[in-house]
Amino acid sequence: MPALDVKAISKTPIFKIVLIIIVIALIVGLNLWRNHSYSGQLVHTAKVEEKSMGEKVYASGSIELQEKQEVVARDTRILKQLYVKTGDRVKAGQLLAVLECVTEERMLADARASLASEEANYKGLITPSGEDLAIGEAEFEQAKTAYENKQKDWQRKESLYTAGAVSAQEMEIARQELMVEEAAFLKAQKNYDILCNGPRGAERKAAEANLSKAQTTVQAAEEEISHYIIKADIDGVVLNLENRPGDMIKTGDKFIIIGQPERLQVKVGVSEADATRVKPGQKVLIEAAALTGKKFSGKVTEVAGLARIKETNNTRQVEVPVGVSVEDKSGRLKAGYSADLEIISVAEKKRLVIPYEALQKSKGKKQVWVYDDGKARLQTVTTGVEGELYLEVIKGLNKGDLLILDPPTGLKDGQKVRKATMPAATPKDDNHD
Repeated sequence: MPALDVKAISKTPIFKIVLIIIVIALIVGLNLWRNHSYSGQLVHTAKVEEKSMGEKVYASGSIELQEKQEVVARDTRILKQLYVKTGDRVKAGQLLAVLECVTEERMLADARASLASEEANYKGLITPSGEDLAIGEAEFEQAKTAYENKQKDWQRKESLYTAGAVSAQEMEIARQELMVEEAAFLKAQKNYDILCNGPRGAERKAAEANLSKAQTTVQAAEEEISHYIIKADIDGVVLNLENRPGDMIKTGDKFIIIGQPERLQVKVGVSEADATRVKPGQKVLIEAAALTGKKFSGKVTEVAGLARIKETNNTRQVEVPVGVSVEDKSGRLKAGYSADLEIISVAEKKRLVIPYEALQKSKGKKQVWVYDDGKARLQTVTTGVEGELYLEVIKGLNKGDLLILDPPTGLKDGQKVRKATMPAATPKDDNHD
């Protein structure tokens, strides 16, 4: 039997056709095998993880004194005397400086003199001395005796007149003399009654009104001169004082500032969306631009009950004013420094979290697509704290569950899906979401 000529057969057209058919079959078979192994919608996935996360509200403002006294020149005056210097610690009521105020000093002296006079008059009316009472009583008794004697004289002359021994002219003179003594007696009686019991009615009101007017005049004069004889209103430290005696202080100049550098605060405005999460008592982290890398503690002290509208560069923004106290025992923070605030609205702790790319909302429900053994399963979830990159899941998922990110449009519950071989890019965890 002749041997097969393989080389000759490989050159025949039939062999070439068969070889082509075999290659095509192999390619088709490979594609069928791949489709069988990787059938389903291609999706990117990410695991439900546990991360340390809280909730913060960010704001910026300036460090301020919680309490301060700014002495502002009411009008242009010469600084006559100065009793403190920058850095001095002062007490409330301590004399700080005196501006030229000759006219105001004279007005105060006059007002005090008038008040002293009215006080003496009022005191004399309300609480007379023993000597005044003795004099008043003596004058009353004297007027009473004179009046009684004149009454007796009148009665005697009246009897004589009836008998025809006294003329009508003498009777008229006696009557007038009786009236004079009666008036003197009534006046002495009234004065003595006032000494014993104090003035009554309109007279008492007039005395009180005069005294009150004199007191008001002194108060007004003292208030007027207080603009020029300057005292500390609060305990604190002299923070700013650049003038010297003899300098001309111009109207509106803030030439003395007193405050308590250890009691600082920051006033900021937070957006209306963030304001609902900010409450008094919450902790605050404060970082000053002048002290890079150093963080200070603080606490929310107040949240305004009314929002305000802030307009800048033709933009309109609604803000809620928030006050924050600053804790700084180092003394490094200064009033006027700019500061960035992190308000801890929810304390940081370990939480189950998912990326925002996995969440979708439908008919008021929050849902995610779970990759479940090659199939997409729709799951309703309850979320909690929202961070910048992740949000907390309170109910509906477990740690390690595989979620579909950016679910494809038209994905159906139970639909077959397959994972992408390359993992989806997930947000970097900075532990401050």
